[in-house]
Amino acid sequence: MKSKNISKKEFIKKKVTPIKESLFLKSFHLAKSNPNKVGLMILFDVLFLVSLYGLQTLFQYFAKTLALPQNITSAFVFISLSLIFYLAVIFAYSFFKYSILDSLKSLFEATEFSFKRLGQFYLLNVIITGIFFAVIIVFNFLLASIKQTYAPFVFIFLAIPYLLFLYVTINMSHPLFYEGSSVKESINQGFKTTFTRIKAYRETILIIIMFALLTWILFLGSGYLIRLVSSKNYSLYLNTYAYFKQASIVIFDIVFYFVILINRISFYYIIRETK
Repeated sequence: MKSKNISKKEFIKKKVTPIKESLFLKSFHLAKSNPNKVGLMILFDVLFLVSLYGLQTLFQYFAKTLALPQNITSAFVFISLSLIFYLAVIFAYSFFKYSILDSLKSLFEATEFSFKRLGQFYLLNVIITGIFFAVIIVFNFLLASIKQTYAPFVFIFLAIPYLLFLYVTINMSHPLFYEGSSVKESINQGFKTTFTRIKAYRETILIIIMFALLTWILFLGSGYLIRLVSSKNYSLYLNTYAYFKQASIVIFDIVFYFVILINRISFYYIIRETK
């Protein structure tokens, strides 16, 4: 599929993007025209979730098997086991995300897949995780010093931009790395792009917010209709609401994953247009 290219200067400085030039729509059309590659990405995501479940089950098994009296030794064993678990999770994530990055790049050009740089990609994710984990520790100390009455509000105020910046940094650093940048360059450019080129990726964030609002409005309206129709029959209301709650979770997960999937392509677009 051929898409209209815009220069780096136009891409960053253009304030109003016509619908036909929407980054999300271009990414959606690219995904639509390559169903096999998108299906492969979905498969890798599913396999990661399966591996995550397997690792979690394995961790719980060893935690119970190696249960020790409550002392310093048991604490050391638990911390060591937890560290191994998280490193294993990061490796599983790195393995499948590396494969997804190849599928993403193949949407734009022919690729020759190789795990040659997987070890470096794993190191990249370990470093990024360490940086953001350190930020979480600082946040915990900050929240601990605030009155409990205000702590939830401060948490929301800090958590939302934190999660957004984490999301953007990861999705900027990974394409940079797969396009040939070193671990150091990927981290530096990933953070730099996140904090200095907000206009370049603001549409991806706005898309998430827009779909979240639309989904919330849909659920709110549907819940109101259920209450209105079954208000005279409490048993019917409880049964209907239980099914509605389960359906809402499934629909939200599907919509959220769809946005994340398309945004992956959008971030790869951004890196290729701005590098």
